[in-house]
Amino acid sequence: MSEKRIKFLNTHIDNLTMEEAVREAKRLILEKKNSYVVTPNVDHIVKIEHDGLFRDIYEEADLVLTDGKPLIWMSRWMGTPIKEKISGSDYFPEVCRMAAKEGFSIFLLGAAEGVAKKAAVNLMRKYKNLKIAGVYSPSYAFENDAKEIAHIIEKINESKADILCIGLGTPKQEKFYHQYKEQLQVPLTLHIGATIDFEAGVVKRAPKWISYVGLEWFYRLLKEPRRLYRRYLLEDVEIFPIFLKYRNYGSGSTIRTDEPETCSILGVDIAVTNMRSVVGYLTENLEQLRGKYVCVSNVHTTVLSYNDESYLKIQNESALAIPDGKPLSLICKVRGYKNAQRVAGPDLMPEILRLSEEKGYRHYFYGSTEETLRTLESNLKKRYPRLNIVGTYSPPFRNLSPEEDEGIVEKIKEMKPDFVWVGLGAPKQERWMYAHRGKIDAVMLGVGAAFDFHAGTTKRAPKWVQEFYLEWLYRLIQDPRRLFKRYVRSNIQFIWLILTGH
Repeated sequence: MSEKRIKFLNTHIDNLTMEEAVREAKRLILEKKNSYVVTPNVDHIVKIEHDGLFRDIYEEADLVLTDGKPLIWMSRWMGTPIKEKISGSDYFPEVCRMAAKEGFSIFLLGAAEGVAKKAAVNLMRKYKNLKIAGVYSPSYAFENDAKEIAHIIEKINESKADILCIGLGTPKQEKFYHQYKEQLQVPLTLHIGATIDFEAGVVKRAPKWISYVGLEWFYRLLKEPRRLYRRYLLEDVEIFPIFLKYRNYGSGSTIRTDEPETCSILGVDIAVTNMRSVVGYLTENLEQLRGKYVCVSNVHTTVLSYNDESYLKIQNESALAIPDGKPLSLICKVRGYKNAQRVAGPDLMPEILRLSEEKGYRHYFYGSTEETLRTLESNLKKRYPRLNIVGTYSPPFRNLSPEEDEGIVEKIKEMKPDFVWVGLGAPKQERWMYAHRGKIDAVMLGVGAAFDFHAGTTKRAPKWVQEFYLEWLYRLIQDPRRLFKRYVRSNIQFIWLILTGH
């Protein structure tokens, strides 16, 4: 890690010039540790947001350099300007030049059969005295072949290379290195994607001016539309809501760990807060909040509360009633709470789970079906390998008898969770948490459909749909028979009540 590392979006960046980054590479080689370099671009940032292992790889990297003009522009808009774009394909030649001068050797791993050899020949012509210790082009699905993996590791170690350059594509190259890092005896590893193809001349890189204006992605899309259209046109557009998310609370906004102010909406005391403050409040005050519960409030639950005094009491006696719905945070802003932001349950869950890997928090999941819980647990353990899930329970659709309920409460107590996630849907989950306040020594959070979203059994609305206040419509289209009455009645009544000054 360099001394100039800064927080940026959902990762960190070493804010260096190219010259400084090359000096760092030399320093890491001379230290003779297993160090590695990653170069995040827009696609990587989107993957980091959803892939816990990939995020950990970035967090543990010794050098993180910015590959992509859009990220440079975003850093400027956020007030933390990154000095220079240093893509893997620009950084690699500079490292080769330094290696030739210092006598360091390089091993090329990746590309199609014969391409790495061609790249090696071209590089030795380009940089006098450059030592290529070896090359290897693995088979397409080599990661599933233990014999080939052992052969690769043996070949790299026997070469005694100073620098390993892996061009297998993201996230395959990063995950391969992370898994076998301890077996590899190489001081420095670079993850360079398509650079081996560029150096071999089998793939033409975008002209400098296209790269300079931030359109290298478009150039590559035109060359390989069938392979890249999904990445660039569907998946990577999520960078915009990610930018908005971290611009608001990820890069410099105040984190409050005290109890937030509230804004009364139809009688419900909605917390005026943001994601970072909610996470901070719940984790910093965990011991004091044990036995209490958090309501994830939206238009539907707010209208239910207006119509039902007992449910209104449940909402207002919670530790927090956070604004899950965009309309609630918007109304808070209109009423003068300028810093109010949406804190959706399906977004809150991964934020706390991510932190739990570091802090060791224990989690219990109550609700949904057994199949969904199994899939959810499997998915979460893949995303957060160090996550401690102590138990799950799928209750029957009928009401539990007092004896059954007491039995499950005792079971939860035995597991000693810090957080109990409740996915029963509103208003059932809030009534369950209220009935069990003080009985369960953990913070209870009612997160509704979050179980299904993270299990993958229900697809969540795209980020742009959420930003335009239309997530309810997306869910209605998915499940019209179940949700039509809820959304039409609730939304119409909510709009009428707000417009008439309630």
